[in-house]
Amino acid sequence: MNSGDPILAEDKLLAFAQCLTFQDYSQWLGGERNLLLARRYTESRRTPAAQAAVNSYSESLAVLALLTDDDPDTVAVLPVLARLFDASPRLQLRILSDSLDLAPLETLWPELDVAAALEEWDLPQFLIFDDDWELQAQWGPRPRQAEEQLSAWLQRYPEYEALADDESPAAQAQFADLTVKLTQEMRAWYNSTLSAACQQEVCELLATLLPAEESADTEVARGG
Repeated sequence: MNSGDPILAEDKLLAFAQCLTFQDYSQWLGGERNLLLARRYTESRRTPAAQAAVNSYSESLAVLALLTDDDPDTVAVLPVLARLFDASPRLQLRILSDSLDLAPLETLWPELDVAAALEEWDLPQFLIFDDDWELQAQWGPRPRQAEEQLSAWLQRYPEYEALADDESPAAQAQFADLTVKLTQEMRAWYNSTLSAACQQEVCELLATLLPAEESADTEVARGG
C-alpha cells in the first residue's frame, strides 16, 4: 500500500484481527510466562461495579494492547483488563507485542510515528478505537494508585532502571533477578487493592466515551 493511499475500514479490521487474543498471546509466549499470565487471569476478579459497567456497555469498541512481553506491568495489568473485557461482547481486546511486526498498529493509526511513540510511551498502552476505527482514548501503563507503590519500590532498588540500559551479562542477570522480584511484588499489590483500582479507572474512562445521557446514567449507577 502506497503512503498516499487511504486506509479502508476493512484494512483496519483485518489489521486488528491479525493481533492476538489474550489466550493466543499467552500460548505464543509459552513456558513460565504463559503459566504466570494464566494464574494472573484466574486470580483477577471483576468487582461488582465493573461487572455491571461492562455488561451494560452499549458502544462497540476495539482495544489494542501494545506491550513489552517481559515487563512487570504487562503481567500485572493485562490479565485484569482481559478478564474485564471478556465480560462484554462489545469490548474486543487484541494484543500486539513490541517484539513483533508492528504493521497492524501502523494500519490502525496511520498518523502515528510508531518509532517515536515507542521511545516516548511507557508500555503497556491500551488504544481504544470506535467502530469507525477512530482512536477515542488511550490508557496505560498502570492505574494512578500504583504509582506510589512503584516509586517506593524504585527507591529501594535505585539501580533497577540503570541496569535496564546496561548490556553487560552481569548487569542483565541482575536486572532479570530484580524484574522477577518486581513482578512478584506487583502481583501481590494487584491481588490486594490495585486490581479494583485498575478496573475502576478503565471503567470511568469507558464511561466518558458513551453518549452524554448514558454517561450520566452510569455516574448515577456508580453513586457519582
